[in-house]
Amino acid sequence: MRRRTNKKRQGNPWPMHWLSLMLGCPLGFIDNSFAWGQGPSGPQGMPAFNEPSFKERLYEAGGIAQREKHDGKTILSVRVEGNQSISESFILSQMQSREDRPFDKETFNRDMSALYRSNLFRKIDSYIDETDEGVHLRLIVSERPIIKAVEFLGNERLNEGPLRKHSGLQKGDALDPISVNSARGRLIELYQDKGMNQVDIQIVKGLKPGEREVHFLINEGPVERLNSISFVGNEAFSSELLKARIKSRDSRYGITKYVGNICSDLKLSDDRDGLLGYYRSLGYFDAKVEFQKAYNETGEFVDATFVIYEGDRYSVSSISISGMERYTQDELLPHLKLKANDPFLLTKKLQDERLLLDVYGAQGHIFCEVEGEVIYQPEKRMVDIVYKVKEGDIYRSSDIRVHIDGDFTKRHVVLQPLRNLRPGDTIDKRELDDGKRRLLYSTIFNTDPTRGEVPRIEVQPVAGLDDSVR
Repeated sequence: MRRRTNKKRQGNPWPMHWLSLMLGCPLGFIDNSFAWGQGPSGPQGMPAFNEPSFKERLYEAGGIAQREKHDGKTILSVRVEGNQSISESFILSQMQSREDRPFDKETFNRDMSALYRSNLFRKIDSYIDETDEGVHLRLIVSERPIIKAVEFLGNERLNEGPLRKHSGLQKGDALDPISVNSARGRLIELYQDKGMNQVDIQIVKGLKPGEREVHFLINEGPVERLNSISFVGNEAFSSELLKARIKSRDSRYGITKYVGNICSDLKLSDDRDGLLGYYRSLGYFDAKVEFQKAYNETGEFVDATFVIYEGDRYSVSSISISGMERYTQDELLPHLKLKANDPFLLTKKLQDERLLLDVYGAQGHIFCEVEGEVIYQPEKRMVDIVYKVKEGDIYRSSDIRVHIDGDFTKRHVVLQPLRNLRPGDTIDKRELDDGKRRLLYSTIFNTDPTRGEVPRIEVQPVAGLDDSVR
């Protein structure tokens, strides 16, 4: 491609930026000594009739010695009023404002925020009474109802373990109708995923004022299984091809009558959406897909039928690129895979977007953005495609800094996958992506986000750089 000189830029068009590598621990040296924090639904969120937590015992023992002194009068007392099921020691254990400590307004505000975040209180009124000797703090709390027990009645095929997990409710949580109804919806989805589409779940306890227990009455219904899957209205694609693109599976003419053929309404809905997306990705923008179910006499086996309206396939009327300064359309359009008068293909459109990003990324426009807009012409069954380009500035590296969590890997080992990047060179976005990929597949560093920080590459501006040079 011929490069067109950009005469609009003045001065140095290449801002200097740090190329920073943030790397996680090498495999085998990850520190797993941390403990997961527990929210209000854990031991900290339990009502007063449970054993005191470590934090409550710490409060009763006088708390951790204060390391920093703040200006302010001494707190003479902290009183809590209105609490019924939540102990005063638990409430005070959530606060840093304590008796015999200097009062600090910001610390007190953080204490109030922490109590509200526990989701155990509807309202907290705070009063600060100041005297010559110090201040008295008084809290008047209005508690939310607390769940004392969660019970499941009528469940036979699923035990309480997965039911409790999917409900998201447990003893000690705040009780409100919204969370209970949401739990019912999650339980219905769990049963439908297991093929029990006719499940009925009623909330017999937990919605009325004064109730502190949540009871779900479950009528599971039969486990539905797919006997056959068929397609109606498909002409452009065979039923075998469409069947291979869905997740639901039938009994294979009775061969697998009770294996792998569970009929889930949720999965059938996903299959319907997947088929619709497949048609539209190929230019059938007017396509419609629905499914129907027919039960046998026992209601156990189902014949599923996908009803398809394909419509006409759209073609590409024109292709254009807007927002460019570095290149002209004549330079880039011949290299795009999607051409005028071709049938629309989403895969080719995505490849063209990637191509434009690579072209600009190779020239240092590492923050370039490309978005392909599709403009429909329903009366002609055609579309216009406009690739909107935001070039951004050209960047070159000033320094490559390596940050390693641990002392086991040498700097040159990290720089080896980035051997094509040198200080002072224009940053090639493709090299950044390739370098990150090589680091991830080098097996040296942790690649599991749940176990710590994974390798990443960041581009940071040089301190003191004048933005006017861009």
